[in-house]
Amino acid sequence: MSPLEHPGTRGRVRRVLPCVLAALLSPALASAEDAQGVRTNTARLLGTDAAEVIDAPVLGLQRTALPLFAGLAVDTSLYADALLAPNLGLRWAAAAGPHRFVLGARYTHFVGASVYSGVVESEAPSVTRFEPELSGPAFYGVYGLSLGRLLLQAEARYAHYTSDYLSFTAGAAFQFAGNWSVVGEAGLRVEGGPAARLGAGIRYGGEHLGLGVGATYVDLNDPAVPGEKLAVLPVLDLSWTFR
Repeated sequence: MSPLEHPGTRGRVRRVLPCVLAALLSPALASAEDAQGVRTNTARLLGTDAAEVIDAPVLGLQRTALPLFAGLAVDTSLYADALLAPNLGLRWAAAAGPHRFVLGARYTHFVGASVYSGVVESEAPSVTRFEPELSGPAFYGVYGLSLGRLLLQAEARYAHYTSDYLSFTAGAAFQFAGNWSVVGEAGLRVEGGPAARLGAGIRYGGEHLGLGVGATYVDLNDPAVPGEKLAVLPVLDLSWTFR
C-alpha cells in the first residue's frame, strides 16, 4: 500500500484540497439578465453556469468578468485565483426570445503544488512526495429557457485536470420575491461511472449587488486522490455589477 492509499493519509489530503477542486470544477461568470426574467447577477446558479448574458463589468468572488462584444466576455474565478489556481476564460452567450444559449472555455494553471505538498507532508510524515496536478482546460455549454420568474436550464461540462471530468446538470431558479430567487440543481458525473450531484440555495440579483448562499452535494471521485469523495460543500458568492 502506498502512503497516499492509507486511509489516514487520504483523510488529511481530503481536508487540504476540496476548496481548490470546488473552485476549479465550478468555474463562474458574473452577469445580468433582462428585467423580465430571473437575474442571478453572477451568471451562476450554484455548481453550474447560469443561462444569462453578460452586459456589464462585474467584480465577484465566483466570477469576475468583462464583456467585450457580440455576447463575448472574458472572466476569471477569484476563488480559484486566491487558492493558487490562476485561470482565464472566454464565454459567449445569446438570448433569442425565451431561449438562452451559452458556450464557454477556461484554462487553469495550478501554481500551488509546493504549498499544498508542504501542508500534506507536514501532516502526514509517511508521505515523502505529494505533487497535485490540477492544471488544464474546461469547456461547457448551457441551454436555458426563461419563463418570466422561472429559469430552466441544462448544462454539459467537460474538464481535464489530473483526470477527465464530464457532467450533465439540470437547474432551475424561481424568483419568489423582488430580486430574490430560490435555486435547485440535480445532475450526474458520467465520466468514470455515474455519480450524483445536487444543490440548493438562494440568490439575490439586484441592479448592482449580487449574493448567493447555498450548499452542493457532489458525489464524485476526487481527481487528486482516487477513491476519495467530496461531500457537502458550502456555496458563497458576493459580487458588484458596474452599470
